Amino acid sequence: MADTNGANFGMNSIKRRPIQTASRILLLLLTIPISLIPAWKGSRPTEIPFEKHVIDLGAAEAAAITDINGDGKLDIVAGEYWYEAPLWRKHHFRQILYTENYIDDLSTLPLDVNGDGRVDLITSGWFSNKLAWWENPGNDHAMWQEHSIETGSPIEFTFLVDLDNDGKANEILPQFGDNKPLAWYERDAKGGFTKHMVSDRSYGHGIGVGDINGDGRNDILTPVGWLEAPPDPRQGNWKFHPDWNIRGELGFMYVRDVNGDGKPDIVTSMGHDYGIFWLERNPDDTWTKHDIDHTWSQAHAVVLVDFRNSGNLGLLTGKRYMAENGDDPGEREPLGVYWYERLLNPGAHDLEWARHVIDYGGRVGGGVQIAVSDIDGDGDLDFVVAGKSGLFLFENKLAGAHQ
Repeated sequence: MADTNGANFGMNSIKRRPIQTASRILLLLLTIPISLIPAWKGSRPTEIPFEKHVIDLGAAEAAAITDINGDGKLDIVAGEYWYEAPLWRKHHFRQILYTENYIDDLSTLPLDVNGDGRVDLITSGWFSNKLAWWENPGNDHAMWQEHSIETGSPIEFTFLVDLDNDGKANEILPQFGDNKPLAWYERDAKGGFTKHMVSDRSYGHGIGVGDINGDGRNDILTPVGWLEAPPDPRQGNWKFHPDWNIRGELGFMYVRDVNGDGKPDIVTSMGHDYGIFWLERNPDDTWTKHDIDHTWSQAHAVVLVDFRNSGNLGLLTGKRYMAENGDDPGEREPLGVYWYERLLNPGAHDLEWARHVIDYGGRVGGGVQIAVSDIDGDGDLDFVVAGKSGLFLFENKLAGAHQ
């Protein structure tokens, strides 16, 4: 998990620490030049009402929402357990390595691997050095069987992405924690996986998928540049472009037009330090870094979510609890869960972000994977977070508030 990357944005890298007092915040605001204040003039958006539900106070790292038993209701999965909707009855269905204060399940991704109509789970582990899938037996009381996909390398997180460009995120992209060759995996016709090589090396802590060059094919992003998808992503050369070099250990990297200028930008976060930010693509194809929030650390999981269903860009994230057992900057500071809502002046391409504090100062953090879905079927988006301090469901009450 070592930091092996350097910074190169054409400017000095400045590490800032959280401002702790109201007087310092006021002093900072008074010293910001007027020319640097964003041009947005709208009123502050209203808060989204959430109701917090404690699902389990035991330790976990990742959370998923999916229909495990095929009854048409969305269940919750975290660690060794799945929780049956609607009363969240707890089922122990697998054994996972526990070591050094970690449940070694750093990704839990729902996918029907063998085509039997039942959802299986893709998981990855750092200490167990493996990528695997767990087969759903179709029995609420049976233990699930684990099948290996890849071994021999620590994996900090894994994502379901669309790399065959069919519009469905059914391919597996792991972030290897060593210099193992970068690859992606797709289901075969035999209930297993086919491995597709992208590069003879990996590129550090952080990975993402999106169309950088506008050719209609999803590329792969890393902290030190991007790999251009060939016409056939299963074969051919993925050309590496060292267009940026980000110092730090990132989470997932999203490709979005953040400022409305028609060019693809990048949204990401620091998983083990301070900072949520976006990279703006300039006309000359250089990139400029813009902070979204630099006042708290360990935003390891970031999900793009539009809670208002308005077509706007929003970021849901939270502080991971004890990501490195106390060794990360700011690790012992209060936990929190936040939603950042973009405020865009489309004519001038100016923007700022409204930070909505969903939870702060308790047991709830962001973990390594945040699951978002309309879990109660009322028409708005809810979410689940897991971490070493527990598993929590946040029920969105927006739909009910409008009735």
